[in-house]
Parts: sequence; structure tokens; C-alpha cells
Amino acid sequence: MQTIRKSFRTFELFEVARTVVAKVDRFVVVLARRPNGESGAPDSSGRSAPAGFYVSVPDGLPFETEEAALNHVLTKHLGLFFDSAEVTIDPPKGNFQVVNRCGVTGELIGPPNFHRYNQLVQQHYAARVDRMPFEAFKSRIESVREPEAIQAWLDKMKKTTRYTWKTAAPVVASAAAESAESAPASGDVAPAETAVSASADVPVETAPVVSFDSFDDAKAHLLATAKDKVIRPVEQARLHGKNLELLPPGEIRAAIEGALERQRRFPLDTANALRGRLRREHLTIFKKGSKGVSYVCAVKRKFRVPGQVFSDSIGALISFIEMHPMVKVSELGKKFLNVQAPPSPVEGQPAVEHVLTPEQREKLSKMQSDLPWLVREGYVTEFIDGALYAPLAMAESKKREVEASEHDPENFPDAPAPAAREAAKAPVAPVPTELSVPEAEVIEPTPAPAEVAPTAEASPAAEETPKSEPPSAPAV
Repeated sequence: MQTIRKSFRTFELFEVARTVVAKVDRFVVVLARRPNGESGAPDSSGRSAPAGFYVSVPDGLPFETEEAALNHVLTKHLGLFFDSAEVTIDPPKGNFQVVNRCGVTGELIGPPNFHRYNQLVQQHYAARVDRMPFEAFKSRIESVREPEAIQAWLDKMKKTTRYTWKTAAPVVASAAAESAESAPASGDVAPAETAVSASADVPVETAPVVSFDSFDDAKAHLLATAKDKVIRPVEQARLHGKNLELLPPGEIRAAIEGALERQRRFPLDTANALRGRLRREHLTIFKKGSKGVSYVCAVKRKFRVPGQVFSDSIGALISFIEMHPMVKVSELGKKFLNVQAPPSPVEGQPAVEHVLTPEQREKLSKMQSDLPWLVREGYVTEFIDGALYAPLAMAESKKREVEASEHDPENFPDAPAPAAREAAKAPVAPVPTELSVPEAEVIEPTPAPAEVAPTAEASPAAEETPKSEPPSAPAV
């Protein structure tokens, strides 16, 4: 956005869109189910498909099911709700002849007759191998009968994680609050200080410590106490592009990556979404002809009327650009002034001596001052590649019509030959308007800006599809 504003150059809207989707930190993904995925509509297996998604509240990541979202929060963000510490307890009691071991990590899980076995399997899967399908993980579990392995598991179970619920700050007793409210105000003590002083001697109640040696018990307490801070159902999810890599493999990630790849090839939807954002930023969007390519710039275009008067140097420059559409900035010195500008020095090579006369230097300096003024005022369009275009002067009625339209009066890259443009200049009653040009420093042609990074937002406007490439609208 800043590049467009500072350069005053005109960019293809599709190129701006490609710049946005080129890097993941420049866009936001809006995720919604297809219409046939509405609640109650059966999927291919005959089950009712959910209408929306479940979002992990701590980081905003979307998931297809409530269970997947909950497991993500418990695995990645449990520390937001509990303090964890390893403590020593008595080992499990029972007759254990077999202990099961994970075939992926090699860790001992527990005997299949242990009452918490299924819980241990789920915990191990969520913490260590959640990127493998659960059924595939279960098929890799193996049984071990060696007494040494069973004893190793018992020793392991002597240590467990204790989860201590994170409570709020100490709760002040109601008597303290009442005492603070009833304390008389003093002219020498601020109200806040009065409240503190009044409650200083009042007993303070602290919330009881709530701890769990079982992960399932901690999970149940969390869901019963603060489920709204863990997960929430949504009809539509928004995800910052830089968080894509945090999504686990699955349908959601595959759909987003597929849509992103299609937009990088042909950014139709991104360009349409950018229109609303760019207009709200007061940038100008116009088309090449009534059905051509869309462009965006920070300058509101102006159109001359016949007889409009500029200073001599500006008038000569804009007339030359009118007669030579799409002439490059770098060519103006030679073609317009018949002056060869000094070549840019090349690193590692000796400088080539190029001497300009004082008159030539003055002409170049004046042109390099006039051109930026014409571009900033909107009489001349400068494209990202340095090409320049100025429409022919038009009657006042035509000018008002064009300025109210969103497309340019002609397809400027395919402008007619100079002779045809000269013939189009029909004499019209002059409208003398003396325009003063502010003094400006000498400005050398600037290189193309490196990046343009607006954030795409939804907009109902439709973008024309260039004939050279078929559209492929993504559906996430």
C-alpha cells in the first residue's frame, strides 16, 4: 500500500494480488463450508455433516471436530490453565502380566488390564504421534511380557504430572469491599489510596488450590469451568496466513493450500477482494478500456480539455507523451530532448566520461521536475515498468463522463499511431487555464518497488477475466 502511495505509479490489480498471496504474512484466509455441507445434510457415509468448525480459542486455529480442537488446546496450550509439576506417588497395584509398547516411539504405554489404559493410549497419541491416523497408531502397539519391561513401567508410573488449576488473584472478602466503599474521603488521600488503606486489616480469602493427578480429571474440570476459553463453534473461521503451518494435516489444511496455489496462479478472487480495501484506502481503480485489465494507483486521473494552457516545458512534455504512448521514462532524454543522459555507473568498472553542456543539464533537470508533477497531478500515467501514457484532450462533456466512469476511454497500451492521434486533435474553442508548477528537485527515474502488501478483504465486485488465462475460483 505504501509503495503505491509513495511511487505514484500505476500497478496492475492482478500483480498487486499476486504480491499479496506471494507471502503468507500478507493475507487472511476466510474458511466456510460449501453449501451442501449444511447441518443436517448427510455426507457420503450417511452421517450428518456439521455446518461450521470448532476454533481453538488460544490461537484461533480451526478444526473439523470439537474433539480435534480440544485435543489441540490440551496439547499445545494446557499451560494457560494449569501449572504442571512432576510428583512421586505410589505405583499402580494389580496383577500385570503384559505391558503394551508403542511401535512408533518405543515407549511403554501400560498393561491392557490397567483401568486407565485407554486414557494413557489417548494421551500418548495426542502428545507424540498425532500426525498418524489413530487406527494406524493402534495397529502398531505391541505387547511385551518381560518382567523387566513391566517393572520399568511400574517405576515410570511412580512419577506423575500434577495439574494445579490457575486461579484468579486473591478474592477480597465482601466485608473488605463494603469497608472500602464506606470509608470517608479525605482531601489529602486519593480515593484509590483510601480503599487500599481501609481494606488493609480485613482478612483476605484466597481461592482453594485445585489439583489433579489425573489428566482426565483436569480435562473435565477445565471443560466444566472454562470451556468458552478453550474452544468455540463458528460458522465461518478467519485464519492469518502465517498460521497455516500450525494447522495439522487434514481436510482444512489441504483445502487452504489448494486454494492458495490456485490464487498464486490466477488471483481472481484475491483481486476482487482487494477492490473494496483499496477503495476504502482512497486509491483509484480503473480499467484499460471498458472490458480490459484493471489498474490501481494513488492518483486520481485528470483529463485535459482542448486549449488548456500549461507552462511551455510542461505543455511540450505532455504533448510528446500524447504523441508517443507508452514511451519509457528512461527514453525521454534521448527521444524528447535529444539529449543522451549520463549512463549509470557500473560497480567494478571505470566510469565512462559523459559531459553534458549547461543547456542540456538544464533541460534534463527541468524535464525531471515536470514529469513527476504531471504524474502526481494525474495528467500522465506512469506504469510500474516506467511506461508513460497521457490521453488526448477531450471536450468538457466527454471529460466529465470519463471521470465518472471506472474505465479509461481507450486501451492505452494499444494506442493508435502518432499520425492518427494528431488527426484526432480537432480544434475546439480554447479554455485558457494557466497552471503554476511548483519548484521540484531533480528526480532520476526510480526502479520498480519491491513489494506491495495490502490485506485482502471480501468484496462483492466482480473482476473481468483476462482471455489469456482461464479462471479457477477456489472453494475452501
